Parts: sequence; C-alpha cells; structure tokens
Amino acid sequence: MEHATADSDGDLARRPRVADIVVIGGGIIGCAAAAILADRGALVVLVEATAVGAGASGRNLGAIQHPFDPVLAPLYRESVTRYRALAAEHGGFRIGGEPAGLLLLNRDHAAAAAQAGRLARAVPELRPELVDPDAMIELEPSLVPGLAGVLLQTGYPIPPAAATSAWADLAGRRGVRFLVGSPANPVIERDRVAGVQLADGYSIAADTVLVAAGPWTPTLVDRDGGWQPITPTWGVTIQLRLPEDAPRRILEEDEVDTVNRAAVATARAAQAIDYGEPEPPSLFSLASAAGISTLGSTFLPIEPDPSFLEPLLLHRAAEFLPAMAEAEIIGGRVCARPQSVDGRPFIGQAPGIDGLFVCAGHGPWGISTGPASAAIAARAILDGTAPPPELDARRPLTNLVAP
Repeated sequence: MEHATADSDGDLARRPRVADIVVIGGGIIGCAAAAILADRGALVVLVEATAVGAGASGRNLGAIQHPFDPVLAPLYRESVTRYRALAAEHGGFRIGGEPAGLLLLNRDHAAAAAQAGRLARAVPELRPELVDPDAMIELEPSLVPGLAGVLLQTGYPIPPAAATSAWADLAGRRGVRFLVGSPANPVIERDRVAGVQLADGYSIAADTVLVAAGPWTPTLVDRDGGWQPITPTWGVTIQLRLPEDAPRRILEEDEVDTVNRAAVATARAAQAIDYGEPEPPSLFSLASAAGISTLGSTFLPIEPDPSFLEPLLLHRAAEFLPAMAEAEIIGGRVCARPQSVDGRPFIGQAPGIDGLFVCAGHGPWGISTGPASAAIAARAILDGTAPPPELDARRPLTNLVAP
C-alpha cells in the first residue's frame, strides 16, 4: 500500500510542526514503534526518506523464524504474538497458525546428523529432526535426490513487504502522520534532542526522536563517528514463480559456521573479494508465500551489482531445486541489512543525548524480532524502562563477539 504523506501534494501548511515523538525510518521497526507509541496516546510523526519498506523491511526473504540466539528468542516469540494480534486487526495480513517448518539442507548426511544434535541441545523447543535422503524425497519431492537435512519447527512464510505495510497501515489508523520523501536528521541542542530537520529545511519540534533507520542509524545518531556499532551487509533476492508447486517449508542451505550468523558470512564474503575470487559466496535459501517464491541470498560488505549476482543465485539454487531452471523471474532486489557488531540490536537511549533513542541493528532478524524490539523501545521512551542489558543501546562496544 502507498502511504499518503502530508506534503505529497506540495501543501506545506498541512505538514505537522510539532510532535510528542518523531520516528525516523519507515521500515518494520519504525512502523511498529509508531503504531505502539500512538496506541498509548503519543502524537507521533514518522519521517521516511524514500518509501515505507524501501529497504530490508520490504526486500527480505519473507519469513518469520527463530533467530537461534537465546537473547533474541524471546523477541521472536513476542513478535509472533504481536503478529497474530496484527492479523486479527488487519484483514490483509495473515500468519499461519503453525510454523511451516525450516529445513536446513546438507549434502553430507553425517554433517546433518551432527547439526541435528547441536541444535537439539541449543534450541530443543524447535524439536530438531534429522531427515535422511529417503525421507527427504517424501518431505519435499521437488528437491534433488540425495540431500539430508534438519527439520525445525519454526518459520512462518509471508510476502516480504507484508508485515511492514500492515504495521504502517495500523499506525496510520492510530493517527500517526507520515512524511515520506525527504531525509531527516535529529536536531540536537546542548546534548538534548529538539526535534528533526528535513532535507528541504522544514523542521518538526519534538522532545523525543526515535531513530530506526537500519544501517544508516549510526550516522544520524553520532555524526562524529564515535558510535558505529552497525554496518550495512548487502543482500540480493529474486522473486519468481516456480513451474510446479513450491516447497511448503522454508529452505536454507546449512553450513555449520554460517547458518543464521550474518557477521560470519559477511566476513567470508569480504575475504573472497579481497582475494579476487570471481564469485562471492552465497547460501541457497527459499521461502514461498501467496504464490511467489523469494530466493536468496548473499551477505556482502559492499553494494553488489544484481545483474551479476542473480544468475549465480539461480544457478546455485538449481543445484538444490531443479525447477528453478524454468522459473518465471518476476524481479530482483538489493537491500542493505543493518548488521550489528555482536549480532544483536541496539535499543533504547542513545549515548550522550537526552531524548534521542535508537532501535536498529537486527541484521537478518528485523522481520522476525522487530515488533517486540519496537515495544521495548516504546517502553524505554514512555516509561523509562531499561532494555535488557544485552540489547541496551548504551552497552560497551568493546570485546563484543557475534553469538
């Protein structure tokens, strides 16, 4: 859905001049936070530079799934609950009653068995189940023969932009004003936020600003470069229609040291680029919803050329799913994920500036954990509730290691 903006028709008089809270960023975090804040009575303006869901929040794989991290797992569970409430309020958004399942694929049966054991110890609530090659044929007959895997009870496929659009719609119905099409920066006066200024010079006064601008959050919070815990990792996805029934489950190529650890995959890609390897590494992943399949993905340290990577992704995918060779390509998309230094988001009061809050750094888990993260940010703003220490925006940046 396109969201009406206060200045889309050039009528500057209709723009809001004051707000209780200004949210910068029209992704899943910003839209969910705006809706939650407005529901509690705040006068909220959301400012987005380009379009709602223009980044990773609209160009993701299209899956809500467990993040394989004990700190983020509660955010996933709460987010699923909030998505169910959203679906009850928003007729156009749907989430399955039960997870479709996440299938980690491996050509090595012994490696799959070892992974099943590790996951049984790490995430027993997902009920990891080893799938041998014979059982795989029954489970997902469209896959090439000979694959083993681990089936996990997680994964709700949704169209990539559906969640963000539904939260934005809900925010609008709750009175949030959207200003879309002009970048904004926080206005800081004597170490306190005073509002935001748009690129065209227009200002909105506010005592509180929440920056939820994904990988661009640090440049808005600290323009001197002292607080830079989040960097962009670039991904390419392809949307397509398969010539036969799509796999029911979310599929992901299983590599023990990279699965669900974007920072590791990004480091590997950076090394490949440094050594001049002709093809950057990628992991096959596929999620299907509403008749469309989304193929991914890469974790790259620099913005890629999609025309170069799309054939690579399709070729690799056909090694797992032969029907990929005859798929109808709808389009390819590039986005930057906000990768944090330790794989966990930064939520709450920004360092050193009163009234300035952040909620960013979710890496590939924005859709899966975003609504709960937005609720934590809303409580920090309205109630003064401190986020969990492992997620607090003011936690030390030294000696952080990806989980």
